[in-house]
Amino acid sequence: MNRKELVMQYRVTRQLKGHRPTVIYLKKNIGKIYEEGTADFIMSLGKEELFFQRLSTFKKRLLPQKDFELSLARIKSYHLRDINPFTKCLTFYTAESFFIEIYYYVKLADGIETEVNIDRILKTLEEQGVKEIQL
Repeated sequence: MNRKELVMQYRVTRQLKGHRPTVIYLKKNIGKIYEEGTADFIMSLGKEELFFQRLSTFKKRLLPQKDFELSLARIKSYHLRDINPFTKCLTFYTAESFFIEIYYYVKLADGIETEVNIDRILKTLEEQGVKEIQL
């Protein structure tokens, strides 16, 4: 099942939180927001938070006990960079110098919605005063 079908399946069954759902993956880092291992998530935008709904490794089932949220008020800036021709990394920074790195695939047939939804999430954040930084 590709990412588009996966999101549609959970959207139809009304299991998704928020709007603009996109399949991403997170890796353990020192940013102190997400400190688990590498895992797939569905990230979506709520009124006051970003929702991260964890997917199981092989069957891509939702694991609600491993979900978490990030308050939009905590996000102060972001940085977007290319990892390779098919992967981008979006990093959100907080005022406390914490960060979270969000990886997603681009330029793939089932990834168009991912790119569009992440762009829309970023536009919403920019309207709330979140600035893009260049490193």
